[in-house]
Amino acid sequence: MPRAATELVPDVIRREENGHKSNNGKHPNRVTKSLPDDRPDTGELRRLHPVQPSAPLMRPERELTLMPARLDPHLVSVHEHEPRAAAEFNRLAIAMLANAAKQPNLRRILIASAHHAEGRTCVTLNMAAALARTRKRVVVVDTDLQRPSVSRLLGIDSEIGLVEALTHNLGLHQAVTRLNPVDFHVLLTRSQVENPAELLSSVAFSKLVHELEANYDFVLFDSAPLLASSDATLLELHTDATLLVVRPQHTSASEMGRAIGQLAEEKLLGVVLNRTKN
Repeated sequence: MPRAATELVPDVIRREENGHKSNNGKHPNRVTKSLPDDRPDTGELRRLHPVQPSAPLMRPERELTLMPARLDPHLVSVHEHEPRAAAEFNRLAIAMLANAAKQPNLRRILIASAHHAEGRTCVTLNMAAALARTRKRVVVVDTDLQRPSVSRLLGIDSEIGLVEALTHNLGLHQAVTRLNPVDFHVLLTRSQVENPAELLSSVAFSKLVHELEANYDFVLFDSAPLLASSDATLLELHTDATLLVVRPQHTSASEMGRAIGQLAEEKLLGVVLNRTKN
């Protein structure tokens, strides 16, 4: 098992030293991150006040304002009521930017997990909010077509999203939704899809991914769990790197090993420990 998956230290971003090789001779630059289990109070959503991000090449037709009472309490980078927890996602975003500086083509990121209920979607959305505050153009794509949850966690709904874009030949500006006040975009999936593998392996999806890459600095794909579906393996073909989200005491070491075994090791950017006790 790669070192990044075994040496998991709370509250520390750990990288493999340059030149250190894993057991199979490869030495990707990985990030190992641990995130706390604090549940912030659901209060009023405070507007973020950084410099506004640079505008995407296309502007979505639809904008939605997030409602505080409808947001999942684990979205600490959106609520901003738990500074310590939000700071961990800021550090994760900084690590992502550092990797992108070394690898200019690092734009399409697959966020994966072994199982459901590991906090994969919360990590994706929190990281999107943290990246957006650095003036990066960010879009989250809900590609968990069997159990989509991005819209549920954000407390929003849309009649148009990823599936409609693929099946009705819609333009990106018609399918993407801009979120206020967090200033990142989402491409939602409304309900379970019967043929996810067919859609994710289609020419239409490949074209959509390239169009997203042309309009955003970071495209974050929230995927179905690795041990429940082959969808993430299909998505990996369209992405530049993978972050694996692991919830301690929820996923065993052997299950994590099986999940990592399904990924291309050269694309494994790191492992994120979610909801740890500090």
